[in-house]
Amino acid sequence: MAGCTNFSALHKDMQESRSQLGRIAGEALSESCPDCPIVLVTLEKPDSAHVHTYRVYERAGAFSLFTRGVSRYLFAFNDLNNDFQFQESEPHAWLRLPESFGAGAQIENLKLTLTPRAERPLPAFGNLFDLRGADSGSIDVQLGTPAHLGDPRFDDDIAGIGLWQPWRFMKEGYAGVYFLDEYAPGKTPVLFVHGINGSPRSFAMLAGSLDRSRFQPWVLYYPSGFELSAMGDGMFGLLSELHHRYGFNDLHIVAHSMGGLVSRGYLKTCAGTDTCRYLRSFISISSPFGGHEAARSGVDYAPAVIPVWRSMVPSSRFLRTLFAEPPPAGVAHHLLFGYRNNAVVGSGSSDGTVSLSSQLRPEAQNQAASVRGFDEDHMSILDAVEVLGYINRLLEAR
Repeated sequence: MAGCTNFSALHKDMQESRSQLGRIAGEALSESCPDCPIVLVTLEKPDSAHVHTYRVYERAGAFSLFTRGVSRYLFAFNDLNNDFQFQESEPHAWLRLPESFGAGAQIENLKLTLTPRAERPLPAFGNLFDLRGADSGSIDVQLGTPAHLGDPRFDDDIAGIGLWQPWRFMKEGYAGVYFLDEYAPGKTPVLFVHGINGSPRSFAMLAGSLDRSRFQPWVLYYPSGFELSAMGDGMFGLLSELHHRYGFNDLHIVAHSMGGLVSRGYLKTCAGTDTCRYLRSFISISSPFGGHEAARSGVDYAPAVIPVWRSMVPSSRFLRTLFAEPPPAGVAHHLLFGYRNNAVVGSGSSDGTVSLSSQLRPEAQNQAASVRGFDEDHMSILDAVEVLGYINRLLEAR
C-alpha cells in the first residue's frame, strides 16, 4: 500500500511540474565585456517588479534555465559591480520569448547581445538576491541559509519527498545550499553533496571532523528524484550565484554515492564553459559512475518512473557523456570506493549497494588524480575513522 501511495504521489507531482515550468536555452553575448558576469531574469511584463526566476553566469556564453510557463520576457545584464541589481549604465538586453513558449515547452537557440544602449523600459525589480521567494509563484531556493544538521528540514521524511515528489520538494523551499557555520571570508568552503534519498545528515561525522579554523562546511540539499543532468546544472547555477555574492577563491566538493554523479555533471558544465576557476578538488565516495542495474527495472516495470532512474540506467545518455571531457584544469578528482559486501542478497563484488565495476568505471579512474579503496560498506564508509582522516589530509594538502 505504501508503494502504491508513493507511485500515485509521484505521478501527480510529475504532472504538476510539467504544468508549471518550461525551459529556455540559447546564448547571451556581451559586446563590451564578454568576460563579465551576466544575470538573466525572466518576467511576465517588462515593467514588472515580480521576477519569475533569475540566474547568474560568470561570463557570456550558453545559458539554460527553467522558468514559469507564463514568463514572456527575458532580460539580461552585465552585473559589473556584483550587487545583484541593475544599473542603467550596465550593458543589457531584452528578449520577447516566442509565442510557442509555455508550460512543458522547451525553446532553444535564443540569442541576446548585451549593449550599453538603453533598450525598452528599464526593469522595475530591485536587488535580485533579496527578492528570493517574494513572488508567490516562484521557487524559493536556499542560498547561504544558516542551518544545523539537526534541522527538521533534513529529516528522513523530507528527504523522501525529494525522491518521490521532487517538484513538491522544490516548491516548498527545501532545496539549496545551506551554511553550517556563519560565512567567514578567510575560511575555505567544503561543499557536501548527498546521494539518492539522502540528506546533509549523511555527513555528520565528516563535517564534524573538519578543521573549522581553516574550513567552513556547506551542504547541498537537492531533490534526488529529478534527472541528474538537471541537478548538475542546478548545482552549477547555485555555486555561480554564491561565488558572485561572496567571491570566495577556493572550494572543495565531497560527494557520496549518487551525489558524485551530480557533482561530476557540474564539473562537466564547468569544463565546457571554462568557468568555476575557484574549484580546487572533488572527492567522490562510493559513487555509481557506471550506473545501477536496478534503475533499468524501475524504468521498465514501475507504474510511474522516478526521473532519476532514467539517468541511472547504465546505458543512459547522461552516463555515456559524463566523462566526455576531464575535470577543469587544476581540479583533482580523488575517487574513494568501498568493497565490504554485507548484503544478504547478492554476492558480487560491491559495497553492498553499488558494484565495484560501477564505482571503478575505467573512465572515472583514468581521469582521477588518485583512487583509494576501503574495507567499508556503502554507508559505513562515511563514518570510518580511516576515511575521515584520509579525506581531511586531502583537503589540507590543497
